Amino acid sequence: MIKVGMDIILELDREDRSEKFKAKIADFSEGKIYITYPISSASNKVIFLMKEEELFVSFSDKETGGAYLFRTKVLGQIKNPIPLLVLFCPEETKFMKIQRREFVRVKTTLDVSLQFPIEQKYVPTVTEDLSAGGCSVINRPHIQIKKGEVGNILLVLPFSTKEYVYLNITCRVVRNFEKKGVSLISLQFLNVTDQEQQQMIRYTFEKQLEYRKRGIAEIK
Repeated sequence: MIKVGMDIILELDREDRSEKFKAKIADFSEGKIYITYPISSASNKVIFLMKEEELFVSFSDKETGGAYLFRTKVLGQIKNPIPLLVLFCPEETKFMKIQRREFVRVKTTLDVSLQFPIEQKYVPTVTEDLSAGGCSVINRPHIQIKKGEVGNILLVLPFSTKEYVYLNITCRVVRNFEKKGVSLISLQFLNVTDQEQQQMIRYTFEKQLEYRKRGIAEIK
């Protein structure tokens, strides 16, 4: 999937601030990619990254039409003949598929369980909203999950047919925030299968119909 000349986006979290940068792949070898120095998407200025600094890389594969994400860290820099940044590159099997398109998001309270490396166990909570691309969940006082963490979410979708669909999805924390005094965690779904995506689209569609019948706002 990785190719010379490919555009990539780097996502960096510093002091609870999320920043995105653009770069190009100049070369790659086993376990490494060599990129041009990243430029801020907001200020158009070059950013200098420290060795061992961790971040995420995302890119689109024109051949497959998919978008992917992987965790990386800065290994160093070289001149060849221009200055390049060297990043760790995992095996392609470790790339996580992400959704680029926007999905309808509905307010809904579902019982879910989160499992992140920092917790080492499943922690129960409830959703605040849901789409086929992600969800927001209530951050309980005992849940200590940081932005950028990758883990799993277990959720059950109850349908009007009395059918229950159980999903276990890889997810990433994209932000921690507050809304009307409630602490929330925003999660992005990763590696979602077509079947899982269709089940979530079906559920959000059912919720929209239900809310419209009841005359209440269904979209957050």
